[in-house]
Amino acid sequence: MYKKLSADEREQQLSALTIKQRNFLENEMKRGRRTVLENVMREEKITALKSIDITLQEDEMNVVDWLISDYNDFGPGNLDGRCACGRRLRYMFTVEHQVTRTKIQYGKDHLSAFLNIEVNEIDGVINELDKIDYELDELLWKLNNNVYYHEYYNRIPDKTVVSESIKRHFEMNIPFLDRQINRLNKYFQKQMEALEEEQRKIQREVDLEERQKERRRIEELLQEKKNIEATLEVVRKAQREIEIKRQQQENERIEKLSQEKKMIEDKLIESVKAQLGYNAAFDEVAYSLVLNGQHSAVAISHIMANDFGFNKHFSVGIMHRPFIYFDVLLALKKQVDKGYLIMDESSNIVDCIFYVNPYREEDRSNESEELQQQTFSLF
Repeated sequence: MYKKLSADEREQQLSALTIKQRNFLENEMKRGRRTVLENVMREEKITALKSIDITLQEDEMNVVDWLISDYNDFGPGNLDGRCACGRRLRYMFTVEHQVTRTKIQYGKDHLSAFLNIEVNEIDGVINELDKIDYELDELLWKLNNNVYYHEYYNRIPDKTVVSESIKRHFEMNIPFLDRQINRLNKYFQKQMEALEEEQRKIQREVDLEERQKERRRIEELLQEKKNIEATLEVVRKAQREIEIKRQQQENERIEKLSQEKKMIEDKLIESVKAQLGYNAAFDEVAYSLVLNGQHSAVAISHIMANDFGFNKHFSVGIMHRPFIYFDVLLALKKQVDKGYLIMDESSNIVDCIFYVNPYREEDRSNESEELQQQTFSLF
């Protein structure tokens, strides 16, 4: 994607930068190269040196004192470098003794022989160094086209995770490398996923709290319903108890009235029997019962049937009165005709009520037949 620049093109574009930007790029390039060169000295386990093209002093025979201090790629078709043997080179390495400061320029073949390692290891070093130059060309292209990609850094919420090298690019107003953009994208994606997960967690907690609130509300409603039902049951129980007590009282009252009525009737019957004796006639018994306080013709019929031995049969009609009811009416009506009794105006087809006449008249014979017809017209 990015054009590989020659040394002259690279120098031309570097010269167009600010001093601050140029120093940064050159220092970063040198730092990257130095790292690669130091790694090859360390990782290839170089333990011995060979004197190639020059004679080493005795104190220069210790391998740990030598470092590859510089590297130059003069570009395709350019042989501007020189090996210690005099051969013209495209790729030129400089090795330097850290004590005597002796420097030697080698091509890759003589460098591999000097370090006592395989040539393909040097090819690997060149490949890594080419990557550094390519990244420099990438940055120069982006600077020339005013493309910095700093927005990838700005959008990251937590910048503490960003590497120092990326931060230095941002601070020095240098574009980001493609690999740095990829790294920033990974930072961003990871943090967005973390934020989304946090939001989901918060939402789950909110949903859980809402469900718990709803469950508590339902439980409160159920408890309230239970309390209301319990209260209603207490009220119903109290009402039942009141009703039972009222019914008991009513039954007791009815029973008491019944007993009192029975006592009155018993006294009535005893009184009548005592007055009339055991051979009293039908009409005499009926009349005597009125005189002793019994006013209902139906009641008088029952008493005469049950307690005085008269006909105990009952009529088959709807009212189911004693069979002697009409005979009782005739007997009492005779007393009305005589002026001894009066028939109450509330009398009707169901029952007739008789009272002792407080205003007795001696002679009512003229009205006898008419009153008798009125009485029977009720039935």
